[in-house]
This record gives sequence, structure tokens and C-alpha cells, in this order.
Amino acid sequence: MDKFALRKVLCPSCDLVVSLPAYVKGQKALCPRCAQVLRSGFYLSLKDVAAVAIAALIFLGVAIFEPFLSVESFSIYQQMSLISIVKVLRTDWSLLLYVFMFFTLFLPVILLCQIIAVGLLSYKPQRIFCKIYSFCHRFCMVDVFILGVLVSLVKLTSLAQVGFYMGFYAAIVFSLLLLYMTLKVRPPRMWDLLQEADLTYAKAGLSGVEQGLSLCRHCNFVFSNQIKACPRCGCEVPSREYSCYQKAFALLVSATILYLPSNLYPIMFTDYLGTSTGSNIVDGVIALWQMDSYFVALVILFASIFIPVLKILTLSWILWTVKRQRVRKALRVSIIYRLVSFIGKWSMIDVFVVIIMSSVVRMSGLLVINPGFAIIAFCSVVLITMFAAEEFDERLIWDNRKYD
Repeated sequence: MDKFALRKVLCPSCDLVVSLPAYVKGQKALCPRCAQVLRSGFYLSLKDVAAVAIAALIFLGVAIFEPFLSVESFSIYQQMSLISIVKVLRTDWSLLLYVFMFFTLFLPVILLCQIIAVGLLSYKPQRIFCKIYSFCHRFCMVDVFILGVLVSLVKLTSLAQVGFYMGFYAAIVFSLLLLYMTLKVRPPRMWDLLQEADLTYAKAGLSGVEQGLSLCRHCNFVFSNQIKACPRCGCEVPSREYSCYQKAFALLVSATILYLPSNLYPIMFTDYLGTSTGSNIVDGVIALWQMDSYFVALVILFASIFIPVLKILTLSWILWTVKRQRVRKALRVSIIYRLVSFIGKWSMIDVFVVIIMSSVVRMSGLLVINPGFAIIAFCSVVLITMFAAEEFDERLIWDNRKYD
């Protein structure tokens, strides 16, 4: 189907059939009921995106193998590359190594190669190909890692003199290019290359469930609700995920249990001249505040303490409100839910900060920073709350609203 012609789509957020006008550059299309973005105002061909992907891979190679930064203190000089993170964590904390490499190296590289295969090599995506792309797109955290690097540098400047090299700047450029591509090629666009839904017969202004239509939450394909499994991705798709209440609530309970040790126990241990000192997230915020790094302290405070709590409380409130059919302002509730889903991964900043600090600040035994148990619990909290947010079916907000 021509992307620039009139077409109909089913809003994945409120289940409304919307007739989109012809594409005009700079004008994005929003759902008239829930304000969800249905089409970007800046369309870019897959061939152009693939060219950007090649450039991103080049910058990634430079970031990995070239010197990243240097640390100098007490006449001791140490230069670091991203490869050194692997060497350090492989010895002491292999689990953190797997977390780091999975989210910041393996998934981005796979995603970039898939974009190049489709955009430049004219590869026809298959079902498993699209599922892998959706997974990589969902869990890429290079942008969070780069922000973690910047936060770590603020902490390092109080301990030593820090110098920057080509690998550091290449990593910044790589993260920006990757973020650009993930915005331009979302999973539904990749799935459309496999099979595109035909909604010419649907009536705009009515919900999909009123017209016997189902929308697959895994690939955004629209089909008749008489079919139990999605014809495009093969997943079993009910018209509504009513079981999401129990699943999301169970995940939130698990996140709440893990949240306590993640904040009470030390997230890192600092060994300085034979003295070991443990510090939790609050201690790190206080230390940054005393160093006059107010902005970074607030970023860590909100990302690592307030955001997980707000996510748990907000999702619990949404589940309770929708389940009891007490939604009074559906648009407001829907926007709050999307905001909670968006900020989910940014709580991983503290995890990456500990990984970087543990690898960089090892200066001949004078100063050694080791991860604590709390970092594992905190990482689990972030991932579990992400799963809980994605488990909830946003369309239930609009089904159970009393009035707007």
C-alpha cells in the first residue's frame, strides 16, 4: 500500500478506526480520540536508514577499539577502552558483563544488520526476522548507557583528572544515530514488509471491536476476530487481554519486593587504601549534591528512586481504576500510561554507572570500586516494571471509561 495515499488504520491505543489523509512532510497524524501518533511527519526510506546504519556500525567499531577515556590521579595514569570493561567484569562480575553486552552491544548490532539487510540488500523479512527485530528494538539501551557514562564522568572528576579520546566521541555519535534509526524504523514498519493489513472495508470513526476486528499487540496486524491466531506473527490474540490485570499486578508485587534491597543494600563498594566503604543509591545522590553536581544528583534521584516508585504506584492505580471501570478521563489516563511506559528503561542509568565506575577506577590497587548485591536487585526492578507496563492492554482504558 502506498504510504503517501489515503489509508485507514486501527489505533493500537484506543481501538478506533482512523482514516489518515495523504502524507505531507512535517505533518504527523494523531488519533482524534486518544492523541496517539499514527504516522510520523518525517518519512525516510529504508535505503536511507540503511546508509545511516552503516555509518553507525563504523562509529561503533571506533568506540569499541579506540581509547575511550583516561584517568590520572596520584601520578598514576590509566587509559580505558570499552574492551577493558569486558576484561574487568569477566573476572569479578560476569553477570553484569552479560547485562552490559546484551543491551549495549549485541542487540544494537543485530538491529543495525537487519536494517542494512532490508534497506540495501532488499531482503524480504520473514516472521522470525521481524520477531528478532521487535525484541532488539524493545531492549536497546545504548542511549541510557551514554547518559550513564556522562553521570560517571561527573563522579570521576572529583577523584581524578579525566581525559577524553576518540572512542568517547564516537560512542556519542553512535548512540545518536541508533536513536534516530529506532525512531524511523519501528517494529510495525518492519512487519508491514512481511504482510500489510487491508482496512479499506472498515468504517472510520467506529472502534475495531464493533466491526469484528482484532489488533495483534505483538505486530500491530489487524484481522477478523473470528481468527484466533494472528495471520502475520502467529501469536494467539484475544480481542482484549483481560488477563493482563493479574499478570501486571503479580509483576508489580515482585518489583516492590526487590525494590527494598535494591535501595537498602550497598550498590557499590569503594576500596581506598585498604578501607572498604559501601554506598547505596541515596549515598551516591548525597555525595553528588555535596560535590555541587546538583543536576546530576537530581537525575540519579529521579531515575533511580522516584521513577521506580512512581511507576509501581501509577501502574497499580491504572490497574485498579480500569478494573473497577472508574475511568473518568480516559485521555489523561492513557497519556499517563504511555509516559510510564516510555520512562521505564531510563532507571537503568545507575546500573550502567556502577558498571563504568567498576571498570574505570582501578588504579593499581589504590582505589577499587566493586558492584554490590543491590545492583542486581535494582536491575531486576527496572526490567520487571518494564514488563508490567507492556503487559497491560491500554485499550481497556477506553473500553471501561465512564465518560470523558
